[in-house]
Amino acid sequence: MEKSKNFYVRLKGSYALFTNGSTKGGGEKFSYSVPTRQALNGIVDAIYYKPTFRNIVTEVKVIRPVQTEVIGTRALIGGNKADLNYVSYLTDVEYLVKYHFEWNEGRSDLIIDRNRKKHEAIMDRSLDRGGRRDIFLGTRECVGLVEKITEEEYLNATSFYDDQILSFGIMFHSFNYGESKDEALKSYYTETIMKDGVIQFKPQIECEIVNTLTTYKFKETTEIKPVDIELDEYQQMEER
Repeated sequence: MEKSKNFYVRLKGSYALFTNGSTKGGGEKFSYSVPTRQALNGIVDAIYYKPTFRNIVTEVKVIRPVQTEVIGTRALIGGNKADLNYVSYLTDVEYLVKYHFEWNEGRSDLIIDRNRKKHEAIMDRSLDRGGRRDIFLGTRECVGLVEKITEEEYLNATSFYDDQILSFGIMFHSFNYGESKDEALKSYYTETIMKDGVIQFKPQIECEIVNTLTTYKFKETTEIKPVDIELDEYQQMEER
């Protein structure tokens, strides 16, 4: 399968919340210690995404030590009453992310839009602008900043967890949304290990636990803007 070149970004924020689904029962939420691949893919998609391709996050490097802060939040309950919930956030986070994109083989109708060089050019321009849409580190209240970095900066960056190997046990990995109404939504879980501050994400096919979910409503496809037009628009904006 044809792949793009690798892209590298720095993510920073005051707070992050990578939800652990098993702790959402009473409205109170607790963050995983490190980002899930699904959360990072959502961030990368906010930088630049089209149905023509899939962004694939392969690695994340955790730069700063894992720190948490518990904050009380006011939540509405039945009868116009309110209750106090507690949310455990990660604080002062910084991550370096490595990713690329691959063609979406489920969208054969978009073969004409498969121009790797032009999509790479748009991705680079989107990274220069800090992404096309706002970046959230897990949840909407956790706003993040995106900075484009080089491969050399990624490789040479030091982590608080250099010379350490840590296991976070079984963690949520990602979703598979399918390409048609006949395909069920699936969630994937796997053991997550960090070595020298780096987590290398497995492909979904290698995850040990797969759950089939039934609450997903498939969205019909819509027309997309051809990559040639998008790149021309970017170039015109830069010339102004």
